[in-house]
Amino acid sequence: MNSIREYYYPEAVAMSSLQHNVCDKVREEGGDGDHTIWATSLCSDEVTNSFHYFTQKMAGPGPFILGGISGLPFAGVTGMKAFLSHVPTGGKAMIVYGPHIGMTKEGELGKVNRKNRDGHSTCCGSITAAVDSIRVHASGVQDDPLDYQQTRVIEHLHTHRDDILEAVHPIKAATDRAFEAIEQKLERILDQALPDYPGIQVVLVGGIEINTDWDQEDYFDLRTYRWIES
Repeated sequence: MNSIREYYYPEAVAMSSLQHNVCDKVREEGGDGDHTIWATSLCSDEVTNSFHYFTQKMAGPGPFILGGISGLPFAGVTGMKAFLSHVPTGGKAMIVYGPHIGMTKEGELGKVNRKNRDGHSTCCGSITAAVDSIRVHASGVQDDPLDYQQTRVIEHLHTHRDDILEAVHPIKAATDRAFEAIEQKLERILDQALPDYPGIQVVLVGGIEINTDWDQEDYFDLRTYRWIES
């Protein structure tokens, strides 16, 4: 698996290393863990819960959840304002975001072996289903009020339909496009929300989470690390 991961994600680092490196960097740049609250815009899938060190080192019992399936920030401006209103006095904020993709021990992209489950299952299931949908429906899909989030995921990926379907690995291509959509949405949300909270500094930690089989450590392909301020 390592050689396959290094081929597709040569810059990816083990999740434990990523978290230690980010915490060290935030500390060097004036962030105090006891006064830094964090949020995630990650997929709802339970396998994305690999950021245990952040939970230990940051304020609060865990992250504020901004994301829904695929990792898109469905909490929107209201959710972001709620998160920013929780920042400790004189403290900072961190947002970890991005889509995820599975990789089995055999190096198969888009799948993982989950604990106590026979065989492999899709990862990310939302992105995989969206790719299947845009492959079948050239003109998009109708809104479904009972599946609102997935409709939005398909909508975002459909704008890149040709690029995704013509790629050697459509799931990887769709994951890359999902990252762009998540980051762009977060930036637009922050543009609206941050002015209401002057002086707050937010560090953005974005990338692609690479989930492995249940008994292996996950990885993270860091693509964005930068501070913004209202």
